[in-house]
Amino acid sequence: MQGKWNTYKNFGWALAIGVALFALLLGLLFTAFTRYGGELDRPKIQLGEVSAAVPEAGAVPEADTVQDRTGRLVTLAGTADGGQGYIDSLTFLCDSATIGLRDYGILSGGIATTQVWGSNSGSLPIGTIPDALIKYPGDGSQINAIDAAMIAKPKILVISIGQDGLMGVDKETFIANYESLVMGIREKSPGTYIVCCSVTSVGANYAGADGLTRDAINWANDYIQEVCIDTGAYFCDVAHDMRDSTSVLDGSYASSNGKTLNTAGLNAFLQYLRTHMVEG
Repeated sequence: MQGKWNTYKNFGWALAIGVALFALLLGLLFTAFTRYGGELDRPKIQLGEVSAAVPEAGAVPEADTVQDRTGRLVTLAGTADGGQGYIDSLTFLCDSATIGLRDYGILSGGIATTQVWGSNSGSLPIGTIPDALIKYPGDGSQINAIDAAMIAKPKILVISIGQDGLMGVDKETFIANYESLVMGIREKSPGTYIVCCSVTSVGANYAGADGLTRDAINWANDYIQEVCIDTGAYFCDVAHDMRDSTSVLDGSYASSNGKTLNTAGLNAFLQYLRTHMVEG
């Protein structure tokens, strides 16, 4: 009886092994005749359909899709004149060189404009720029520009800084602080287009206590371009058309101190922006 049971058991094992080998053979044959040929079918988009990857018209882009970091400098090129409507759509972060946009009543809101972010004194030193306090025009509170961006979510922020405190920082500090500002704004307001303006020069005979020189400002503009490459912000060379033949600030655009922009200079600044628009 025991020998008969062993015979049945051995037969069962043999049958199981046979079935397993047969299944393995089928699997190998299936793999051989259906193996990957190096391409995958891609979803087809028929005419009239919209891919899910394409944002709808008017949709607010997500973070880092408004201005991707391309590793190259993107300079705003000449465009048609956007007119006063375009200027009215801008928000400005200004240091002492361009704070006249607020204090001279140049913009549509006059001296009560809410378009300009600047300090009470007008100065925004580059050495402390990420944390420097501005007078937020919405309620007059003292906050930094990053927090202001979080609250206001501006469509286009034009940054015009770099002259104040320039001689007190080295290249690494300038770039690190400027990048910290730009990336902080992008984090808090990812839908904002960021435009970094070149720094206007000083007059030919400028001899201020801050020691600013034409060469130092040229270096600062190189640093700003590096920031734009690193962060994907737009570079706008507004200072270009305000230089004379020796590359210093044209005297007709300078205030009596020889470095901040007067009304003519500020209007030239705005005209340049009108004809070098962000076309998103």
